[in-house]
Amino acid sequence: MNIKETTRGIYGAWMLAWFDRNGIHLFENTLEAFWRSFQAAILCAPIYIILIVMRSMEMEIGVAAFAAMIIYAISYVTGWFAFPYAMYHVSRILGREDRFFRYIAAYNWATVLQLSVLLAVAAVTQSGVVPQGFAIILTMAAIFAIFVYKGFIAHVGLEVRPGPATALVLLDFVLALIFESWTLRLLQAVPISSGG
Repeated sequence: MNIKETTRGIYGAWMLAWFDRNGIHLFENTLEAFWRSFQAAILCAPIYIILIVMRSMEMEIGVAAFAAMIIYAISYVTGWFAFPYAMYHVSRILGREDRFFRYIAAYNWATVLQLSVLLAVAAVTQSGVVPQGFAIILTMAAIFAIFVYKGFIAHVGLEVRPGPATALVLLDFVLALIFESWTLRLLQAVPISSGG
């Protein structure tokens, strides 16, 4: 992993998280930068694994442990490429294909921050130190903040208006739901509370 590239990518994502439009210029608009940004998947993998373990305590898995690992691994890798693939075509429809590489590079590195936030929120809400009602509010606030963050990245990365940027966030959300549903179906997973 390229440390310089990683530092630059995360710093650019951090600037965008504070709605600093200049953060987008830390990402090169090249095919090389596009592929290098998938190094973020390596950083996110441990966070993803921890989140899976935390959620598994609330789910009853209907397949063997090794099979579950394979399913999660396929889902993780496929999930990293599904949205960029969709955006390759959408960016052409929007007439923004010339900004595609920079946008996806920013999107990928921003995922490191997003998963970190989700992990922190999950740790707090599952620790039992906050009331359930507040835990729900905290989770919803984090999800909303991530939605806004992704919308801003689309806005400055592709130079589109807020409306199309919001539509892209919804597309990302729908794809995530599809992969989530597909993964849970293969796992034959059900909540423990209703699995007895």
